[in-house]
Amino acid sequence: KEEKVYVGDNEVALTKTEYKVLYFLISGGKRIYKLEELVMGAWGPVVVTNKTINTHLSHIRAKIEGVDFKLKINRNGQVCINDL
Repeated sequence: KEEKVYVGDNEVALTKTEYKVLYFLISGGKRIYKLEELVMGAWGPVVVTNKTINTHLSHIRAKIEGVDFKLKINRNGQVCINDL
């Protein structure tokens, strides 16, 4: 499986973990995920802090600037994919 992400015609350099997080979020068929679902989908059965998740989401947002959706964590502690 080739792990490449493009925004328009430009390839975006993501780390392996950033790719796994983004892939899980956009391929899962849902718009809202519990943090536990994201951790299991991207990391597996390990403990990941909220700060780590926020850091990866922040890096992904910066790298995929210009896409037509937004990644954020809502007040309920869920990761959301919102259309712009």
